Amino acid sequence: MLDQVLFYSFGVLAVINGLMVITAKNPVHSVFYLVLAFISASLLLILLGVEFLPVVFMIVYVGAIAILFLFVVMMLNIKLVEILDNSTRYAPIGFIIGFIFFNSVISILDQEMLSWESGYELSLGRSIAPTLNAVNMGSVIYTNHFTSFIIASLILLVAMIGAIMLTIFHEKSVKRQDIFVQISRDINTVKLMS
Repeated sequence: MLDQVLFYSFGVLAVINGLMVITAKNPVHSVFYLVLAFISASLLLILLGVEFLPVVFMIVYVGAIAILFLFVVMMLNIKLVEILDNSTRYAPIGFIIGFIFFNSVISILDQEMLSWESGYELSLGRSIAPTLNAVNMGSVIYTNHFTSFIIASLILLVAMIGAIMLTIFHEKSVKRQDIFVQISRDINTVKLMS
């Protein structure tokens, strides 16, 4: 009974925080609601008996990505007037995408309920011995889905390089160290300069 009450309360909290992410007028508040949505989703996973995913969810999403979003939002100095002007322009497209997403989730849940009622159990292609959840996830990721894992890591690497290249700012007045110039110096030139 207590599990159901906690499950529904964390679920409602996750949905409310998700709605507040997209309806908050201040971008900083929106990031804080995003952190609360991540926390409530990880609490839902803990209630479902998954040990590994909530910890990774908290470390990666709350500890890294959401805080990075917060820093980016604070650095960009976004004007609230621009957000209010642009929010109504994309509302119809957002409703259409939300409707399509909601219908696809309902159809997937209907198919899962039918498969569980008929006694069909989902399999991962092979039987997994009852071990730790992290061991099971690692064996599935690194055996069945290793190409997707490598492609995701390459996409993250390209995104990281792109973010570094976008934020680099060179000023002419700041003296910088040029390693190529230092290495290619001739000893005679250095003696003449001093």
